[in-house]
Amino acid sequence: MNKSLRVLPASVFATAIYFSFAGCGADSLKHYNLGVEAAEKGDLQEAVEHWTESLKKRPDDSDAHYNMGNALIELGRFSEAEKHLRMAAEIMPGDHEIHYSLGKAREKQDLLSEAKNAYNMSISVNSNYYPPYIGLASIALRQQQYKTAEKYAMQGLEVSPKDLQGNLILAEAFFLQGNLLDAYSQLLSVRGMYASNPDYLLLMGKIMSERNMHADAISNLKLAKENGVSGSDVFLYLGKSSYALGQYSDAEKYFGLAAYKDPSDARPLMGLADTYISIRKYDKSMEAWENAARLSPDDPEIDLGIAIVLINTQRSDSASAILEKMSREENAPPTTLYYLGHALLRSGLNERAREAFREFIAAWEGDRRLVDEVNGILEAL
Repeated sequence: MNKSLRVLPASVFATAIYFSFAGCGADSLKHYNLGVEAAEKGDLQEAVEHWTESLKKRPDDSDAHYNMGNALIELGRFSEAEKHLRMAAEIMPGDHEIHYSLGKAREKQDLLSEAKNAYNMSISVNSNYYPPYIGLASIALRQQQYKTAEKYAMQGLEVSPKDLQGNLILAEAFFLQGNLLDAYSQLLSVRGMYASNPDYLLLMGKIMSERNMHADAISNLKLAKENGVSGSDVFLYLGKSSYALGQYSDAEKYFGLAAYKDPSDARPLMGLADTYISIRKYDKSMEAWENAARLSPDDPEIDLGIAIVLINTQRSDSASAILEKMSREENAPPTTLYYLGHALLRSGLNERAREAFREFIAAWEGDRRLVDEVNGILEAL
């Protein structure tokens, strides 16, 4: 049976074929066509049942294996899908769509190396077919190979510039490399098509939050939530933008929800700790910092946060010990010397405080208001 055209772009099933076979061939074709009709109606379980019957009579039908594999992917039965797609690929090794679907089934099982092999095979058969480029970009993003993700997403978008997943992956690759302007511009370029898509809204909200567009970020993130997004990220960035706007009650609520959604992520706890410092709930802040430290023991921002709580609770000697140790480390946050100066000053160690403040001024490249503040302190000393 010749390979047939695909229909239903969202579900990529082969079309029904209506002609007569004698005996078992006719029965196989009947179930094949009934399976396609069921898939077109959205009943994938019924479609799988028909294709199972079809394959009992014609086990070498690559179309039936292909359709079965795609249906099983949609049903979340990825290892079964891989089996059928592998059989389809053995029967029709020159079919780029089969190799792509095989890669997708493998990626869903976290068999990333095998998935990349299948995606690359699809590209080698037809370099103008864009989905495997997006698949390779998706894997690169998961493996934190952001430049590689950017490269593959761009290759896919050259063929299909309006593809939602490709645009989201490219924007996120920019975002995770700290290239906020390009990330924002990439999403703006497809806003007219996808402005109501929840994944688009989530990523746009995250990018806006990092670009200090906090009111717009909150609007996009709330829309994403209303449209079904419920992961920890939506609450984390709602917390970040609420905190930046001084809406501490909302920040506390959202950071708490983010921590509940993902207990393994230290970032919501750090956001809670900062929020509690701002509203002078130092005991709660210290508890949040200590919980964050258990999740991310090597994060210097956590040590800095603990030191700030110690300074504000009249434990400046303990704060100075932490900050002096941090100041000798290459990955110390830029404000380490600023807070060290304050801790030493509160301990009455004015000369050492002067030295820390001068080192801070020499190294600081951020907000000039901190430099003005420190210069004022130095003049008073």
